[in-house]
Formats: sequence, structure tokens, C-alpha cells
Amino acid sequence: MIRPNTLYWDDWAYIYDRPKSYLNEIFLKTGLPPWRALIDQELLGVGYWTIRWLTFIMFFAAGLFLFEILKKIPFISLAQSRSIVLLFLIFPLNHARVPLVMFGYTTSYFLFFLAWMLLVKRSSWISFLSAYVCFIWSFMTHSFLTFTLLPIIHFSYLHREKLICKKPNSKTLTQFILLIGSPVLYYVLRSLYWQPAPEYIWYHTVYLRAILVASVFFLPFIVSSIRIVLWVRSGKRISSKVLMITAGFLAFAVAVFPYLSSGNLDSRMTFFFWELDLSSRHQLLMPLGASAITVAIIYFISENKSKPILALITAVMISLNVYWGIGTYVDSLKKVKLETLLSVELASDESLSFVFVDETRRFNFRESAYRSYEFAGHLSNAGKDPVPEVKYECEEGSNQTQVVISSDKGLFEAFFSQDLGLRLEIWPCKSS
Repeated sequence: MIRPNTLYWDDWAYIYDRPKSYLNEIFLKTGLPPWRALIDQELLGVGYWTIRWLTFIMFFAAGLFLFEILKKIPFISLAQSRSIVLLFLIFPLNHARVPLVMFGYTTSYFLFFLAWMLLVKRSSWISFLSAYVCFIWSFMTHSFLTFTLLPIIHFSYLHREKLICKKPNSKTLTQFILLIGSPVLYYVLRSLYWQPAPEYIWYHTVYLRAILVASVFFLPFIVSSIRIVLWVRSGKRISSKVLMITAGFLAFAVAVFPYLSSGNLDSRMTFFFWELDLSSRHQLLMPLGASAITVAIIYFISENKSKPILALITAVMISLNVYWGIGTYVDSLKKVKLETLLSVELASDESLSFVFVDETRRFNFRESAYRSYEFAGHLSNAGKDPVPEVKYECEEGSNQTQVVISSDKGLFEAFFSQDLGLRLEIWPCKSS
């Protein structure tokens, strides 16, 4: 938000020097619905800053919606709801919301929690249909198709007496059937009207081995649920903390399932990596389950000391967010400085192909690697016309120029001095 006009990652491929309609065109090819980037492209016409500010507002609003949702869960107290929402908002996950191309994820996130809130707060048809439209709209990010399981369970629990009886309430039963059918409806519409182009079918493919890996994350929920059933049968009182952590296990398992089963998270531990690059976008749905589990554990440790423990965890999370925020800011500075250096030091270089070696990834957003199209964009901004080809490594017998980006400064030194100390080393490319 401090430097709202910076482009990151796929922004250079799909937004930089493109007509505003291009974003929706490329998403249609990937098998996403025709409304996927309608809002995005209009905001891009106004200015990049609109997306950055709306991203902040929408994620914050999702927290407010969640607070209203949690108030409709009887085993979660008001104090626990506040703690869950606080952690939900600051959990150091999904930093990939920064690139402009990720605004569709943000919109889906906002719409999903809005729909969930409307679904459980009011029982009128107007409220239900509004929620239904928002759910369908949110499915433009396909992981929400599975995440819908949570509001369906919540709705069923709130209306259990109307659904589980000799003569179920016709209105409630109809709404329940429509809810269950919403992912199916979306899938049918996609099959008929916006199937992915052949080269993007892999993007929507799930794999049996990956599904088995994803299923492992349901084990804590299953074990905890079995214990609850056994306790209920034996007449024992079930602690709200047990119910909360069980719900958290389910929410977390459902959150990681679509990304693991499709291979987008390539191992069971990927989402804990420090150098996550842009893969943190696959953490989109994790904050809810993670925050519920964390708050439950805090209350298991000590209800009397829950506030200082929560304060400590909050401080750690804020520190991590600040650290990665500094990296995002320094990355923005790096892009400007890099273009300045390229415009000066490559002014007389007539090579048609470049290989970049970036030794300053510590300055990059989540230590990500710049893609070839990003370097091409920087070359264009540096005045190279036509824009040379960018390769990832030297090729034997080719007339390429290798550019090594280096610096002797660390991240914090660069941040506080606002001087990254970047330098370029340029020489003819040699294949290894």
C-alpha cells in the first residue's frame, strides 16, 4: 500500500503493457468463469492503487464477517471469537495477495465469508439467495468449491431440528439441497460454457496419490470426532475447547485439500517453508482453521493465562508480517534501481538474448525468483526496443549476454538506508 504501483510476479505477464481486457481473456482460457476479472480490469483502468487498497479492505471485512459467523456457533464464546478473528487477520499466511493478478482470490475470499455470514444470520429467502449468488461468484477461485463444506455443515447444524424430523421443513430442506448442489451447478456450467483450453487442463487435474496425501490431514479431525462421540455415549460433558479444536482440524484439512490433491502444494510440508516464493497463494484458506486450532490450544494450556499467551503469539505473527512486509517494500525499491542500472549499463549492448543471475533474492518478495517475463519488462522499462529475449541459462553457441545482479548489503541495512547497493556484472554468456 505504501508503493501501490509496483508490479510483482505474473503482473508482468498479464498486466504490464497489456490492454485491460487481456486479464479476463487469459483467465477464460484457463477454465475460469467469464466474470473472473471483470472487476479487476475496470480497477486497472482507474489505477493499480485501487486493487491494493481494496485488497486490504476486503481481507479486513472478511474478518468482520467471520466474527458474525462465529457468534452463531454456540460452543465458541465471545472472547474466543475475538481471539480467533484477531489471529485470522494476522496469521502470516497468503502473502501472495500482493500481486495485482491475485485480486480474484481476494474477491472470492470476501464474497465467500460474506455469503457464509448471510447464510447463518438470516433465514429469509432474500438473504439465502444473496448468499447463494455470492457463493457461486466466489467459486471463480476453484478451491472454494470444497471449502463450501464448512458453511453447509454450519447451516445443517443450525437447522438440524427442521431437517432431522419426521416431516422436514420444506423451505429449509429446499435451501439445504440448493446449498449442496451449488458446487455441482458451478461444475455443470463450467463444463458447458467455459472449459479450459487443452494446454490448461493440467491446472484443474487432481491426482490419486495427491488425494491420499491430502486425506492425511483429516485424521486429526476424525480421531477427535470419534473421541467426542464416545464421550457423548458415555454421558461425559464435552469441553468447548475440544469442539473448537475439532472444528479447527476440519477447517484446516478442507483448506489444504484442493491444493494438495491438485499437486499445487507438492509435499505435506510445503506450506511451512520460509522461502515460499509465490506458492503462499495456496495458503488462501488456511487462516480460519489455523486460528481456531491456535486459540483452542491456548485455552487448553491455561484459560487464566490466555491473554498473555495470545499477546505473545500476536507479537510473533506481527513481527513475521513486518519482516516480510519489509521484503516486499525493498523488492519495490529494487525494481526501480534495477531498471536505472540496466538503462545505463546496457545502453550500448545490442544483444538479442540475456541471461540474468540474481544473487540478491534476499531483497525479493518472500525471496521469490524473478521470472523471465519480469526481467523482460524491466529491460523494456530500461529502454530496450525491441525487448531482448530472456533465458534462464546460457546456451552453447548463442550470442547471449549474462547479467549478474549482486550487492554486499543485507535486507535490513538496505531497508533503513533506502540504498540496496545493487551492482551489475556484465559479460558474454558461457554455457556450463
